[in-house]
Amino acid sequence: MKEFITRTITAFFMIIFAYVVIEYLPPAYFSLIWFIFISIGVRELIKLTEPATHSLPVLYLSGLAIAAAFTFGKFEDVPTALMGVVLINGLFFLFGLRKKEALPHFVRDMGIHYLALFYLYFPLYYFFLLKKLHPNYLFFLISVIAIGDTAAYFFGRLIGKHKIYKIASPKKSLEGLIAAIIFAGVSGWLAILVFPLKVDVSVAVITGAIMGLMSQLSDPIESLFKRSADKKDSSNLLPGHGGVLDRVDSYIFCAPALFYIIRYFWT
Repeated sequence: MKEFITRTITAFFMIIFAYVVIEYLPPAYFSLIWFIFISIGVRELIKLTEPATHSLPVLYLSGLAIAAAFTFGKFEDVPTALMGVVLINGLFFLFGLRKKEALPHFVRDMGIHYLALFYLYFPLYYFFLLKKLHPNYLFFLISVIAIGDTAAYFFGRLIGKHKIYKIASPKKSLEGLIAAIIFAGVSGWLAILVFPLKVDVSVAVITGAIMGLMSQLSDPIESLFKRSADKKDSSNLLPGHGGVLDRVDSYIFCAPALFYIIRYFWT
């Protein structure tokens, strides 16, 4: 009961904070807060993976380059920024490795650096693109994922029998996945009623269902990092909710997917 109360209180303040930031902050200020938020997640990822050689300042600088390209440049400028961070991180390892003892860990350590950039900063900055299009796109995304995840959890515990991620998330089931798709689809219709968007109801429902599916694929991948480190949560930053990685895991696949669905299929 105590844990439930803690989770509820934390969730209440997170919802209020998220609503104010998304609805009222200008894009540049939103980008700054989002950059800090992602950077905390990057730090959690480094702690989980424990690379022998790494540099948080280099990662933050690289993330800042990606953030600046999304925030102040055109969409076509993002690949240029990505090539820049590939170079920056490559040079860090080229000049930063000074002992032969570090060589056996080089491939893994450099891979973790690029993982932090291409698994967190890059896909999660599609959040910013959605915010620039209209705040209601983010509210749509958050709503359908929250309802889909809740349905997956409830029906998974109630009737879940066929496990689909035995190593990553042993409690997740096929029944929960189907529930997530259905309820996220229905919530797509409800979301455009609460947060008006110019889109056909059928398209909103299909989009919601796709988000429900992709959320259930994105979440377990983050769980693999925690299981490999034998951790329950990525950190204890958010009482009752774990860390930043635990909160953004579903959006890593879903934010870019929603952006491109809107771009090519919504009218």
